[in-house]
Amino acid sequence: MNKEDKLFSNILRMTDLSGSQLERVRAVSKNIQLIADLSYSDITIYCRKKDGGAIVVSAVQPNTSTSVREETITGKVFDRVPRAVEEAFKKCKRVEYKIGEDKSGILKISAIPIKEGKRVIAVITSERRSPRDWRPSEMEQIYMSAAEDLIQMIEAGIDVEITFPTSKEVGDGLLRINADGMVTYATPNAISIYRRLGVETSLVGQAVGKLGLDESPVLTALEDRKAVKKEIKERGLTVIKRAIPLIENDRLKGAVSIISDVTEVRAREQQLKIKEATIREIHHRVKNNLQTIASLLRLQSRRMSSPEAKEAILESVGRISSIAVVHEILSQSSKSLIDFREIVENITSMLKSSFASPDKQIEIEIEGYSGDVASPVATSLALVLTELVQNALEHAFMGRRKGRIKIELQREEMRLLMKVVDDGIGLPEEPGSFCQHHLGLQIVQTLVKDELSGSWTMEGSSHGTTVTVEVPLLKKESSNLEAELE
Repeated sequence: MNKEDKLFSNILRMTDLSGSQLERVRAVSKNIQLIADLSYSDITIYCRKKDGGAIVVSAVQPNTSTSVREETITGKVFDRVPRAVEEAFKKCKRVEYKIGEDKSGILKISAIPIKEGKRVIAVITSERRSPRDWRPSEMEQIYMSAAEDLIQMIEAGIDVEITFPTSKEVGDGLLRINADGMVTYATPNAISIYRRLGVETSLVGQAVGKLGLDESPVLTALEDRKAVKKEIKERGLTVIKRAIPLIENDRLKGAVSIISDVTEVRAREQQLKIKEATIREIHHRVKNNLQTIASLLRLQSRRMSSPEAKEAILESVGRISSIAVVHEILSQSSKSLIDFREIVENITSMLKSSFASPDKQIEIEIEGYSGDVASPVATSLALVLTELVQNALEHAFMGRRKGRIKIELQREEMRLLMKVVDDGIGLPEEPGSFCQHHLGLQIVQTLVKDELSGSWTMEGSSHGTTVTVEVPLLKKESSNLEAELE
């Protein structure tokens, strides 16, 4: 269940709305970013709680102007709601107030009920702070007029099925179109995009169906009274065209059309896909080369007569194979971050089949959550885990037929904790002295302290051995492959 689903599950529990009523509110919430951007306002949706007060279903800030709030309030519970919201719930009609007139301007709030029959199931608010002497330009008036048309449709319960995320971004162009399909207004950005598409004449006064371009989104929206989105490649450009019909009293008033030039975005995405495919292929080849080296070392080990030499070679095989596991996972993913638990599962399976004696029953359990880690960290940790599990399989259960190894993972925002716990015979001597004479544990020491800037401890008793490894993680591990390739 994602974050949004959890929020609406809580809202359903905290309110007396039915599932269908909440779904309607949820549908409205998916479309309010466009209204916020067109109206230069913060848009918020409130639902009443069973025990009084209200919960914020959704709250968005405009991309086109300064927000009245410093942060979003989605999911916030209010014991007391703004007066306009309370009145809209009670009076079942729109309520408007002007609040806080000072040097910074006037805060205007409109509260509009979302109704089912005569019942108000939610209230949507629009809040905008405007300078006292503000005189909106023609474009701003067109934007706000379109926003008001959309709010009136919500108020009237008209659903045109806007299922796509629509936001008025800086590079978007907007057209206002009447019911006959004629362009009545075009923003400068829209004019610029249509110029690049080869339209030299003025857009205003033109029928969209006669522009010589694919205007099927607008024509379909006007005909079917449903919102339409389409990505179109024409005349060397890639554009996204969105059209939303405007309806009043069951009468088609026209439509709002938003056009976005995504040519450069799609070109970058294509370049990224090529780079991702190249990197995956590199990881795949590295994995194959490592597996080839491991196979050659296994063949060499069979020719060795010295048990010590044979054991040393097989230990090296385990180390090489653990690195190959990391590259195998990276070859199947486009991300530079890896779920370390997946690596743990693959490594333990490989080690158990390669190093556990056939006459022993050794169980390996994995508990906890690791989250994603950067590939260099994953590689070093994979080697550390290999050494620790391999050491336990070889030395912890001498003279015993059964045993258990447990790997515990614990992820916090800034660190990853990994424990390898066995119920074996414990350490034959003091941990410090044991580490000095054991190559695998010297490798662990070097990797944890020097490569990962972490720490580790080893504790032994008659009940077994516990090794705890703690490594710091970056606050925001970037998964942006494009940034990685720069």
